[in-house]
Amino acid sequence: MAYTEIVIGILKRGNMVCLSLRQSSQTMAGLWEFPGGKVEAEESLENALKREFLEELAVETTDWQPLMTVPWTYPTVTVRLNVYVTETFTGEPRGNEGQKVAWVSILDLATMSFPEANRGIITALLLADKYMISGDFEGQEDALQRLQISLENGIRLCQLRAKNLSEDALLSLASKAIKLAHDYQAKILLNGRPQLLSLLPDADGMQLASNVIYDYQSRPIAKDKLLGVSTHTLEDIEQALKIEADFILLSPIQETSSHPDVPGLGWSAFSDVVKTLPIPVFALGGMQPKNVEQAQKLGGQGIAAISGLWPSSTFI
Repeated sequence: MAYTEIVIGILKRGNMVCLSLRQSSQTMAGLWEFPGGKVEAEESLENALKREFLEELAVETTDWQPLMTVPWTYPTVTVRLNVYVTETFTGEPRGNEGQKVAWVSILDLATMSFPEANRGIITALLLADKYMISGDFEGQEDALQRLQISLENGIRLCQLRAKNLSEDALLSLASKAIKLAHDYQAKILLNGRPQLLSLLPDADGMQLASNVIYDYQSRPIAKDKLLGVSTHTLEDIEQALKIEADFILLSPIQETSSHPDVPGLGWSAFSDVVKTLPIPVFALGGMQPKNVEQAQKLGGQGIAAISGLWPSSTFI
């Protein structure tokens, strides 16, 4: 497939990002967008970003870092959005081409109107680069202590996975875990069936296992909640996109001690998959914090892990 290569730049200042408003003479007029444009012949992606920001916003930029790649098909053209981030710039952005320019909090992006292709970019900005999945624990107090240790160590995205608990025990633990995570400004998703959200509406979303997603033909939760999907095959990924997942976990990237008989997909396969998807992808399977940089260099959001992130005890 032949793509029209587009560069998209996210100019950051703390927790704020710079946006432009599409003008009345443009397609999708009145929608907000991250600045950027077409890559010219023989032009590198970083040079294209530098040129576009100088032309559009009158700022000089450096140190662009890759965030993700978004392939997208419009009625008349198929594009590949090469999305980068930087906080290094000189000058104050202004609408050099007559467009409105604004600094907006990342937390407010979900309430604004963007081209549909930007949905995955906004999700990527809202998500952390490490997604901790809860592992073994001995009772509610132990689970909450381990969660607190993780939060104190900087975890800001977590999944409560406790399949062996009764419903009453799960509801009791989850309600306390949600409050604890929110005290640290972290997001917490529940592993289970979407109906669980009606009992725990303060949770930030749901994580669906790959053997559950085929029960649904459309998105099973509201769009103001995060929907994560665990995937192992291309069929799983297609189904995740069909039900409008906000992000996916792809596994196993490396062999794991819990499933030593399942070969890892490897980083090359991870990279190949990531390039085809318009939503963030976490690498799962044998992951440690040191793997975050590698996952991101390949276009992933970061890593997801149980043993690599969940405290092995409360005495750490």
